[in-house]
Amino acid sequence: MMDTSGSEREALLRALLDTAAELSSLQDVESVLQSIVRRTRHLLRAEMAYISLNDHPSGETYIRQSDGVATTAYRTLRMPVGYGILGRVATGVAPYQTTAYLHDDSIPHLESIDAIVAAEGVQTIMGVPLLVGGQVIGALMVAERGRRVFSPEEVDIVDSLGKHAAVALDNAERYSRALFDAEQLSREHERSQEELTSQTQVMEFDAGLLHEILRSPTEDGVLELTADTLGRPAALLSETGEQVAVTPPESGTLLEGAAASPAALRGEVSAGEHPVVLDGARGSVTAAPVTAGDSLMGFLVVEGAADAAPRQLLEHAAAHMALTLQFIRAEEDAQDRQQLDVVEDLLADRMISDHRLDQRLRRWQLSAHDRAWVAVVSCSQELEAPVRRLLRGMPGTRLTAPRGEDLCVVYTDPDWPRAADAALRTAGLAVRGATSGPMDSLRRLRRHHRTARMAVAAMRLGDRQGLLDAADVGLVGAVVHAAEQAAAHDRDPVELTDPIAPLTAQDAARGTELTRTAATFFETDRRIDRTAEALFVHRSTVKQRLQTIRRVLGDGWDRAPRSLDVHLALRAWSLGAEGQTSSGASLETMRTPTGHPRSARSRLSERA
Repeated sequence: MMDTSGSEREALLRALLDTAAELSSLQDVESVLQSIVRRTRHLLRAEMAYISLNDHPSGETYIRQSDGVATTAYRTLRMPVGYGILGRVATGVAPYQTTAYLHDDSIPHLESIDAIVAAEGVQTIMGVPLLVGGQVIGALMVAERGRRVFSPEEVDIVDSLGKHAAVALDNAERYSRALFDAEQLSREHERSQEELTSQTQVMEFDAGLLHEILRSPTEDGVLELTADTLGRPAALLSETGEQVAVTPPESGTLLEGAAASPAALRGEVSAGEHPVVLDGARGSVTAAPVTAGDSLMGFLVVEGAADAAPRQLLEHAAAHMALTLQFIRAEEDAQDRQQLDVVEDLLADRMISDHRLDQRLRRWQLSAHDRAWVAVVSCSQELEAPVRRLLRGMPGTRLTAPRGEDLCVVYTDPDWPRAADAALRTAGLAVRGATSGPMDSLRRLRRHHRTARMAVAAMRLGDRQGLLDAADVGLVGAVVHAAEQAAAHDRDPVELTDPIAPLTAQDAARGTELTRTAATFFETDRRIDRTAEALFVHRSTVKQRLQTIRRVLGDGWDRAPRSLDVHLALRAWSLGAEGQTSSGASLETMRTPTGHPRSARSRLSERA
């Protein structure tokens, strides 16, 4: 099986970029196809690789280009669609492979074809269909004269190169069609100069887009060229309809006030392959789906109702945007896998030398003994991708890696929590997260990650959102984390606020604020004057409340050893209560429909 990590992934990306570069010259499509089969064979270290094309009128598929094939009969193979591996893949159903072609009863065989395969000595065959605009035009195949099982990663490599083969053939067809139209215009004078100009503009636009992708594959580059060519603002939307980028930036939200709601995009635009005009009370937009095969990657939108020529340009821009997003996602996937490997090794406390660790961390501008912090961020599954994109782009972010249902972020800027919290709120992304640090060495990541996780567990107890310092939660985080683990494993909820249950019951029955007073009393070092100042009441009022608390909880509630239990119970209660203590500990609202704080038992029971 081929190792697709590290240098192999970089070789794949370079092969994809080199192949895309060759597409800018459509003078010799056969050379491009020969390059694709040669690179496919090289990247998979296969003995043979070839491209077949479908002859739809005859119902056959035939080999167009090959590399490594020994016999002439195999190189010129032609067979009905649906027979053999080649014919089966050429139907476009899905990638397919076999390790014993001649003895595989699941494949429809023809004796004449089997004889050619036997003469070539082929046993293993794998291939992927070539698709253009949803239509199957052929297949990209690799073969071995011995037994071999191709891994999913190797199938993905062939599939990626197959997409480039399809683009080459599609561009060649478009180029030939443009030349034919020009010749017809010259001979018959039936086409206007405007149509010829339109075709030239499309070709120049394609060349400009391809150049932009090869220079720097980014969404902004494709958007800017599209907006400049069409002379109107353009935006990229996600597959769910949220705006990802817009140019010029002052254009705001293109969908605002138009009928192009996310539902309309997913309905009307996704239903077809061509741009659609969506009208609204305050304006119109023209939207084109950005697709790769059967996968919807987003929407390319321009302001106004575009006529035929701009819609054609928008359709081409959407195709190039899909290629750009594939490059970006391939690079992000490679980065994510590499960062996840490093984070998992650090969290597992594996024995890695400083020299080796520094080498692995260098690409993210880190070393083993840099001063850094860690954040554990939790959010809903729908928000995971946008949250990760936002945090990855924050100044100071060095590593981002998923850990279970949470995201682990290593950063080096002490202002990162404040900036990240503000950016998340501005973007409307609801998360709960905690930070821990600083660490004088990344080898202490495991301990600080555990501290941040316990703080997030405490935030879940109080249904608190945002980013906080794990140090502000303190020991109560460990207690809440232990309570959650007990509830998850034993199904037996732990009552964290049991020591102050009589106090919360009296507050609920009489509308008093005894619990809050007790919490503030502890947070102000049990000083009556500072408690009164924090609660904005007179000292005598605090004294009266403390006397009532003593009658409810009994003597010794504020002295050791009971004071530790009471203080922890009050800290757990404060995570779901309203207001703030003088020390700044959040007491955010977490109330029942009757307006009273819920107990830790009820909250843990709901999660269990």
